[in-house]
Amino acid sequence: MRSAAATSGARGPRLPRGHSLARLGATVLMIATLGANAAAAAPRDLRTTRIDGRTVAYRVLGHGAPVLVLLSGLGDGMDSFKAVAPDLSQNATVILYDRAGYGDSEGPTAPRDARAVDDELVAVLEASGVRGPYVIAGHSLGGLYAEYFAARHPDAVAGLILEESRPADFTRRCEVAKLGGCVVTPAMARFLPKGARAEVAGLPDTLAQVAAITGPTAKPVLILSRAVGSRVTPFEAVWAKAQDDLAARYPGSRHLTAPAGGHYIHRDQDAWFIDRVRDFLLKTR
Repeated sequence: MRSAAATSGARGPRLPRGHSLARLGATVLMIATLGANAAAAAPRDLRTTRIDGRTVAYRVLGHGAPVLVLLSGLGDGMDSFKAVAPDLSQNATVILYDRAGYGDSEGPTAPRDARAVDDELVAVLEASGVRGPYVIAGHSLGGLYAEYFAARHPDAVAGLILEESRPADFTRRCEVAKLGGCVVTPAMARFLPKGARAEVAGLPDTLAQVAAITGPTAKPVLILSRAVGSRVTPFEAVWAKAQDDLAARYPGSRHLTAPAGGHYIHRDQDAWFIDRVRDFLLKTR
């Protein structure tokens, strides 16, 4: 039995039970810089809850509907969204948190797959006291977790936003194309935070769990992908095609490409990202 007693004392309804990885290993330098935000000063509104004996940190900004939940990618805690969360909270309640082993959340003791992250997110939402339904937004690896949550808790989800999300079949596509950087090597993983190393260890199970999702969600879906320049690398070509196919997996979804920038659209094109998310949220009210 899990424990989820929040410091705020409020509890919401129990939900029904059931990627930073985009450029995997592109350069060791990129991997080494992941998680740098964890050293930033803790915000005053930081909350904690106990989940399976571990402390998990989260924040709730704004109030009212809709409720937007932001899931960061591999190597990033909730600080990844610190530049956009306050603006988004002007028109919504925004919930963001540090997964196990990131930021102010204690580290895991086992590999972390989508189901483990899903159980943790359910407990965080319950501890927050904020009732759904929720718009779940995931960046990179967080997109896989968002897809899994939406499939496992359809009644608790009002919409799905996938920002540069890693498709479940991308590793296979990458390897078929005989490209480098398809997987994180042990040498690269040692530069990652403890939580990220556990998520890398659980990635094969995560990919299988998301690939096993049957039937598209009937809720609105927004796909946001990065700009592709005039000189497209083979990796970028495979990634762009995978983003198109990810959108096709959700009939009726809207797929938008950022005007510039890279994998971190919410940082490189923060104003554009905020506007697109706000527009989407208006449709889920």
